[in-house]
Amino acid sequence: MPVTRKDAVRNRDRLLAAARRMFAEHGHDVALEEIARDAGVSRTTIYRNFATREELAATVFADNVAQIEHHAAGLRGQPDGAVQLFDFVLDMQLDNRGLAQVLSSADLQWFIEHAHRIAACFEPLLDAGRAAGVVHPVVDVDDLMLAISMGESAVAGSDAAQRDNRHKRVREMLHRALFTR
Repeated sequence: MPVTRKDAVRNRDRLLAAARRMFAEHGHDVALEEIARDAGVSRTTIYRNFATREELAATVFADNVAQIEHHAAGLRGQPDGAVQLFDFVLDMQLDNRGLAQVLSSADLQWFIEHAHRIAACFEPLLDAGRAAGVVHPVVDVDDLMLAISMGESAVAGSDAAQRDNRHKRVREMLHRALFTR
């Protein structure tokens, strides 16, 4: 297996961070060249790492799922773990708005696999939350995944001035529907 140079790893990380920022600030139409400029790397560097905007967005999304899995593992056994993970995912959506639009043409099976991974993170946390009385007894993982989707839809089309307010309002409504406190 070839050894990856430290500067190549650093550049890839910078590209992923810049992609998150640029998709959130400018939406799905941002050019790869703009992302490279924001990351402080050359056009050649971005194309060496990602052939298309969709490939870059898919990498960011997959990294987000890995972060969700890592965060969920740290919440196991906590009565309000499902609530904390739910808020973590909603915050991640807000920080990564525009990403879903870039991935709208991605393979459906790819999305389904990632959604299953996210759902699997919530299942043990929901069990603990229901047992502790923090999660409404009738709430299941499908309800939670639907709520996450609703949260994303609520802020997707809003402008910057409305986005934070809408995000807060939607989060509060979803909390009342899913959790007891």
